[in-house]
Amino acid sequence: MYKKILVAIDGSQCGDLGLAEAIGLAAASGAELDIVHIVDGGYEEPEVRAGLVRAGHRLLAEAQAKAESKQVRSQAILVDQILELGDLGKQVQQIAEERGAQIVVAGTHGRSGIGRVLMGSVAESLLRHGSLPVLLVKATGHGGAAS
Repeated sequence: MYKKILVAIDGSQCGDLGLAEAIGLAAASGAELDIVHIVDGGYEEPEVRAGLVRAGHRLLAEAQAKAESKQVRSQAILVDQILELGDLGKQVQQIAEERGAQIVVAGTHGRSGIGRVLMGSVAESLLRHGSLPVLLVKATGHGGAAS
């Protein structure tokens, strides 16, 4: 099955659902898990940026602990430089390709219509621009997940 899985997390409920699915998939297939968090590029003040980086490291450490609790090997990757401002999906795909991932897992709100247009969508970017398979884990309105 898979040997390397990449999951993008952001600290949201959707990200947590994607992480849980990725951990389950990695455990079932004996894969290594790359856990990626990209620091928001909209803040250039050094103190704010440093706080975001610290929060990102904490988020990754918590995610690795969850993976470890299921006996899944993982690598934490914090990205503090956005290559193409506003398109995190392309950045995630690039990291996945560089790291040799065979599938990318991400949580999604499942927005449609004008909400998706106005907010943008990392999930949509992963699907449109990526060369790797993508597993999207959709958050439902009541905190559950459907894929």
